[in-house]
Amino acid sequence: MASTSAESRPATAPEAASGTAGEVAGCLGGTVHLAHAQASPAAPAVIAAGFSAYAARTRARARATALDLLHRLPPGPEPVPVAGPGGRRLRLTDFVSGPPEDGPVVVGTGLLTGERYLLPAEVCRLGESDGAVEPTEVGVVDNGVSAAVAELLAHDVVTRWWADPRQRILRVSRYLDRLLPPGVVEAASGLGLWVSAFVLPAPGARIALVGVGGEGATMAAAAARTVKEAVGEAFLRAMASRAQPWDELPAGDSLRRLVVWHREADYLAYLERSAVDAGSRLLGEPGGLRPSNWADVASRRFGHEPVAVMAGPSRQVVKVVCPGAACHRPVPPGTVLPCPVN
Repeated sequence: MASTSAESRPATAPEAASGTAGEVAGCLGGTVHLAHAQASPAAPAVIAAGFSAYAARTRARARATALDLLHRLPPGPEPVPVAGPGGRRLRLTDFVSGPPEDGPVVVGTGLLTGERYLLPAEVCRLGESDGAVEPTEVGVVDNGVSAAVAELLAHDVVTRWWADPRQRILRVSRYLDRLLPPGVVEAASGLGLWVSAFVLPAPGARIALVGVGGEGATMAAAAARTVKEAVGEAFLRAMASRAQPWDELPAGDSLRRLVVWHREADYLAYLERSAVDAGSRLLGEPGGLRPSNWADVASRRFGHEPVAVMAGPSRQVVKVVCPGAACHRPVPPGTVLPCPVN
């Protein structure tokens, strides 16, 4: 992934980037960094974005390791080894309405209670499988466990809003020069890209939905304490999505991104019709009372504590799941414009 290529292509095309683990290149005039990582030659390739080279590289390596371990979870009906004593069993019906019978399980730990859980493998693993639950990368740990819980919250809020947009989404695009680091918006515009940002308030958080378009669009959501933090994180995810090798994604996610890519005008028009301009006061306001942590915010929203999924010989945390979060579904939706972030 040479610097000259990263400068011109990841911002405008979805092809895979090549390179060795941890390789970093600048884009948007060096205001954003893209890092490539791959845990092994057979593992999925990962692209992560950051406002510094260190942040991008660290995130890419962590995500590559987590995705590799999640892909290694058995895809079929064979049992997943569960060491140690039993725990509280969560069923597929806790995550998805009307799913098939439970299959193999993996081990998880409650983030608030420390309780041991036995989780349905179908909501944890990635890659192609014969299961009826669509694999999702929502909640994969690449920037810390708290950030993974915040991602669950963001996707839940945006997914539910997309399905039933009764609440007016708040447009903050005119404040992007204040919400993103200096030079980012100017560099994007110079490359013929548009950046749009919207906010959905939620108890204890601000939820941002950011689109980056121009010869195809990608969109991403993020949750944070302030609008600035949420928009920055969602922007980085959208940039990483533009450079991510889509053939490494689960089929449902890859198809969804392709729909967004080819119908960017439809998505932008839909969001603009649904939005009202936010006042500048919103930018500096925190998202409600300061929570003790993101796990507490999620527990109050979903009625259940988030559960950390552990995998690999060291039993490291690779994903966070939570009953009640709208992050799992039996089949992809058949809507004209599928929700772009789940």
